[in-house]
Amino acid sequence: MQKLTIHKLGPIEHCELECSQFMTFTGFQASGKSTIAKAIYYFRTIKEDIVNLAKAKALDATPISGSEGAYRFSYDKNIKHALENYLREKFLRTFGSSWGMSNDMHMTYCFTETCSITISLMDDIRYATPNYIWITLSDDLKAFLWKNNNFLSVTPLGIDEEKLKKFKSELYTIFDDFYSVVYIPAGRSLITLLSQQLGYIYATMDDMQKRSLDSCTKDYLERILRLKPEFSEGLQGLIASPAKKSAAPKQLTVQALDLVKKILCGTYRYSNGEEQIILDDGKYVKINFSSSGQQECVWILNLLVYYLLQQNKILFIIEEPESHLFPESQKYITELISLVNNCNHSILLTTHSPYVLGTLNNLLYAKTTPLENRINVNKIIPESLWLDYNKFNSWFVKNGSIENCMDSEIHMIQNERIDEISKVINDDFDKLSPHTGNIKFAGKGS
Repeated sequence: MQKLTIHKLGPIEHCELECSQFMTFTGFQASGKSTIAKAIYYFRTIKEDIVNLAKAKALDATPISGSEGAYRFSYDKNIKHALENYLREKFLRTFGSSWGMSNDMHMTYCFTETCSITISLMDDIRYATPNYIWITLSDDLKAFLWKNNNFLSVTPLGIDEEKLKKFKSELYTIFDDFYSVVYIPAGRSLITLLSQQLGYIYATMDDMQKRSLDSCTKDYLERILRLKPEFSEGLQGLIASPAKKSAAPKQLTVQALDLVKKILCGTYRYSNGEEQIILDDGKYVKINFSSSGQQECVWILNLLVYYLLQQNKILFIIEEPESHLFPESQKYITELISLVNNCNHSILLTTHSPYVLGTLNNLLYAKTTPLENRINVNKIIPESLWLDYNKFNSWFVKNGSIENCMDSEIHMIQNERIDEISKVINDDFDKLSPHTGNIKFAGKGS
């Protein structure tokens, strides 16, 4: 079981949690939900960082025709030192400057009992800056990096694919993590609103400007710019493409497309440099003229369906999927996320919505159905959406820490935690009630 510990990072004073296949975080504004999500992103993408550094080292050490000798490795002569330098820069791009952080800030991710990585701060006269970022790698990871420092080689066609495959296999086994990470940040509508200008804006940014973007947003931007052309025939065309053999059964892809249509009130297409929502009558709306709800959710939907069709396992980190959506659409997008989770993917959600949490509870509850009643329950909620309590966890982020929200007896999220989201409003109502002449109004009941 993978474990994360965070101490004095952003609004988080201290938290420890075990990572499960499906994780949800809720809590008050600026309580630290995004800090936890970014920490998981930071650690879970390190194995890809190592692969990219190893490839860069191999390519940089390859003689180029017409040049004298070989290029030097851009970072360092060995991957371990290069990784440590890269992780320092990555920390700054993910969490901001360390100067204003507490000197005893640290965070640790334990992938296995023997594989872990710790990030901490220290003051040392050897370094010019306060709160120097210190990287501590576990012994087995250091041993792998030393042993494979010069493992990858280059052929006339590029990196030797067989060696790269072996390198990845051994590395991912050490981490015991075979998931790639797709981060979908909050505030997506602005990126969608600038759809037609986005490619130009990003292309004209220099390296310094690109580095000023936080790493999660930069990852998201580059991903959607890269994948847009894949949707030239829409989601239906993507599924029907001979080159895209779906990893999911046809029944599930049909179900996913049905949920997308309910949420988006149409289908998505990228045509002639435009992102479009295709309506039922065949007409379309440019994405920058669509509703704010459509702009917020369109690339959540696209990415979920795109990777549903792929063979690779994905950890989706999705911030506030409910943004700008009507409660019914919040229900549908939560069901789509659950369907994807059940197809060998993994999910991390942050949410403020009682509708999202309520839907998750329904899907957890459906899974507890006795065998003799499952046919009837399947007619209400398809079994493909049911969530397994043993692979699910939910936390409430509050006062710099986290509290487990799961009820161990009924195997659901505690109702009082869902109600706590609207507690302030209900408290005001209760205070008003003795002073009003009509206590039984507006859904409060008797």
